[in-house]
Amino acid sequence: MSKNLYTKLSDGKIQTALSKINSFGQPHWSLKTINSSTTPSQNLIVQYKLKNFKRTWNFLNLIAKQADILKHHPTITTTYNKIDIELTTHDVGNKITDKDITLAEAIHKEYYNLISENQPKQSSN
Repeated sequence: MSKNLYTKLSDGKIQTALSKINSFGQPHWSLKTINSSTTPSQNLIVQYKLKNFKRTWNFLNLIAKQADILKHHPTITTTYNKIDIELTTHDVGNKITDKDITLAEAIHKEYYNLISENQPKQSSN
């Protein structure tokens, strides 16, 4: 069996997928291309801001759970209530694959589930 089961997505497919993910709302994921002297690389990037450190840590645990389920692990930088995430697939030369799109969507859904838990319930009176 081949180690590389994924192929690089075209820029058009990436943008279509990002439009779908970003339809959930802010913050928006974006594509970052890094031009180097050798081969350009691509990352999906986003920054989430949460209410406090405890909520940030809860979200980090949800991200870790999704990454483990999908067996694809992001680069994460966190400071108090901010989480910066970068996704790329190293096995295809640091390009974007379906693995990145699937994890970005899963993370975004976890974020919206988490913040909706804290919304005050509407009274039906």
